[in-house]
Amino acid sequence: MIKTPMMKPMGVLVCVICMCFLIAARMSVHAQTDQVSVPGFANDENQIEFAVADWPPMVAEDMEGFGKHSRHVADIFSAMGFQVKFVFLSWPRAYELTKSGDYVGTFPWLKTRERDRDFLIPEHGIAQSYHKGFYKASRYPDGLDVTDFDDVKRLGLQPVVVASYWQEQEFKNRGIDAEIVANPEAAWRFLDAGRGDILFEEEEVAWHDLKNVFGEDVVKRFSSAEAITVEPMYILISRQHPNGERLLRAFDAFMETPDGQKICQKWSFCRVDP
Repeated sequence: MIKTPMMKPMGVLVCVICMCFLIAARMSVHAQTDQVSVPGFANDENQIEFAVADWPPMVAEDMEGFGKHSRHVADIFSAMGFQVKFVFLSWPRAYELTKSGDYVGTFPWLKTRERDRDFLIPEHGIAQSYHKGFYKASRYPDGLDVTDFDDVKRLGLQPVVVASYWQEQEFKNRGIDAEIVANPEAAWRFLDAGRGDILFEEEEVAWHDLKNVFGEDVVKRFSSAEAITVEPMYILISRQHPNGERLLRAFDAFMETPDGQKICQKWSFCRVDP
C-alpha cells in the first residue's frame, strides 16, 4: 500500500481560496446571463416556456434545435432578449394548458375562428404551411383533382385523418365520413393498405413521415394533389397568462424592426400585406 504525504495546512488554504474564486466567477457569469433585460419585462420574466408536441421535422424533441419551426421561434425570442424553453407534451395538452394560462404560448398552429376566440394571435406568423392531399399513385394513376375539402365529397373519396387534427372538423362540417386513426404512422399505413383514399398533411411533414415509416424506396408509391391551403402558422398566446398581452405586443413590435425582418427573410415567412 502506497502512502501519500498529508497536504500541508498552507496548501489546503490556498486550494480553498482558489476554489472560492472559481465558484464566484461561475456564479457571476450565470447571474449576468439571468440579468439580461427585455423591454417591458422584469428581469425574472425573461425566461419563456412554450408548450409544444412532436411534429417532425417542424417540432421534434430529438432533432437538432428541436426542429425547423422551433429554430424560428428560438431565433426570434433570443434576439428579443428572452431565454427560450420548449416543454414537450401531447398536442391536446399543449393547447389546453396554454389556453388555461399554465404556459404563455404554443406553436405552430393555423388560425381558426375558435383559436382566435380562445387565444391572442399575433399579426406575424412564424412559418408558412402548404397542406396537400396525398394518395397512392397506383390507386389513382391519372392523379386526383383535389384543391379543397369539397372535392373529397364530390369525388366520393374516403379520407384518413389523425384524431384531433384540424382536418377532422373540416370533414365533419361537410358530412364526410373520415377514417380516424391514432397517429400519423397509422394514417400512412391505412393509406398504403387501401383502407383510405387520401390523407391531408403539411407537405414537408408528409414526405418526412413517409420516409420514416416506409423508407426512401416506398415513398415513390405516393403522389400529392395541389395545395388546398397555403397559410401562415402562428404562435397561440394565452389570454390567461399574466404576460400574454405584453408578449403579443412585444413580438409584433419586434417583427416590424429591421432585426425582425431579417429573421423572417432568412426563414422565408415574412408577412405579405394585402
